[in-house]
Amino acid sequence: MTLAMNNQQAAAWDADSRPRVAIVGGGIAGLSAAWELQQTQDRFPAECVVLEAGDRWGGKIVTDRFHVQDGDRQVGPFVVDAGPESFVTRKRAVWDLACELGLQDQVIDPGSETHNIYVLDGGKPVHLPMSPMAFIRSSLLSTGGKLRMLQEPFVPPRMDDGDESLADFVTRRLGREALDKFLGPVLGGIYNTDPERQSILTTAPVMREMEREGGSLVRASIGRMRAKAEARKLAEARGEITPPSFMTFREGAHVLVDALVDQLDWDLRLNSGVTAVEALDNGAGGYRLTLADGESLLADAILFATPANVTARLLWDVAPASAAELARIPHVDIGTITLVFREADLNLPRLVSGLMIPRREQRLIDAMTFTSLKFPDRAPAGYALMRVFFGGSAPYTIALDDDQLRDLVMYELGNLLGIRTRPLGFDVRRWPNSYPQADVGHLDRVAAIERSLPPGIAVTGGSYRGLGVPDCVQQGRDSAAALRRSGIPARRSS
Repeated sequence: MTLAMNNQQAAAWDADSRPRVAIVGGGIAGLSAAWELQQTQDRFPAECVVLEAGDRWGGKIVTDRFHVQDGDRQVGPFVVDAGPESFVTRKRAVWDLACELGLQDQVIDPGSETHNIYVLDGGKPVHLPMSPMAFIRSSLLSTGGKLRMLQEPFVPPRMDDGDESLADFVTRRLGREALDKFLGPVLGGIYNTDPERQSILTTAPVMREMEREGGSLVRASIGRMRAKAEARKLAEARGEITPPSFMTFREGAHVLVDALVDQLDWDLRLNSGVTAVEALDNGAGGYRLTLADGESLLADAILFATPANVTARLLWDVAPASAAELARIPHVDIGTITLVFREADLNLPRLVSGLMIPRREQRLIDAMTFTSLKFPDRAPAGYALMRVFFGGSAPYTIALDDDQLRDLVMYELGNLLGIRTRPLGFDVRRWPNSYPQADVGHLDRVAAIERSLPPGIAVTGGSYRGLGVPDCVQQGRDSAAALRRSGIPARRSS
């Protein structure tokens, strides 16, 4: 169906009693919202259009497939998740969605996300200790730093709901050295942010949950492991499928996006950027959206599943106060470059599955991971895939052309890991000014924005209540459900 505004359709819009919902943004949050509306059609008959400005669905979920030339042979395919590649199932949103879409047989377990992970410390990769014995033997922390971490069970818990920075939380519970050398590089690296500003309640709320429920991270971890094991036993006894701790899909993360697009019955439009939004002055409510090609669409409600800085520009005329607050949510650059090597050419002195690079190290790249160690089937035998993250520590790198970026990354890998061989090929993805930063107090700001939005307008996605894929799936579905509960008025005569 289409919501395009011409005379005939405008008349039909007046006569039709079904609410019309426009979803702006075809990333995973927008598609999940559309899925939620489709799943509840029996209780909430509606029409829906999903508008994506780009030429592909999925936002930052991107699975690329390519070949490279090795001498006189073409080698491939190489399968690369340029954005997120695996999803935590402790937050069940992706797992549940995959089950609804019938994708269980395509789910694979990527294994531990912390196996053979290193952190750069003083210019040298140091193994990240993830077991008690490795922790005791590790040179990453001083004896004093280790003793301070061991005091964690005796640190009084914070029981209120107030926000704090990741730096404040880790320092309070585990000490400053644990922040600088251990958890800061890991969590700050995952979210491409400064731990001194990073909101713990937005990016790592589980840590505060564990503090409240167990009085300490140690006691809560033990309790959660026991509860998880018991829940798994009960599920197996009932014959239920239990997900692994992390999941992805055999053919890449974009399998989830492809399945959603294939099974959605709505009007889905690529290359359909929205340039303006206005409220209809007809006494009946509703909005007009103007697209880049000049077409106009009518809708009773609009769900913006775009980054907050994009949504701010579109809402200036309709909700200037909300737009001003949306514009205050910072967004930064992020990108990935995936490099292909012959395994025989690498000669690494140690098995490095991943390397986290704290900003204090002042390097030009943010992190790296060997994709082919985690997913051997995604590269032909004898070849290695390495993914490097950039844009956080050195924002100017996002603007480099592909060859300049490759050369800079190889310079860094040469210094850090001794990799001197030239890659056989590479694949680059960039997301300029689109990676949200959740500073302390972020959730309060989001709540204030939501309260200030006019009727029939909602926002969802990674800029708001968590930027992981499970967070975005859950937010998309929750936002669609909230629109449904709000009772969008049936189309009235204008």
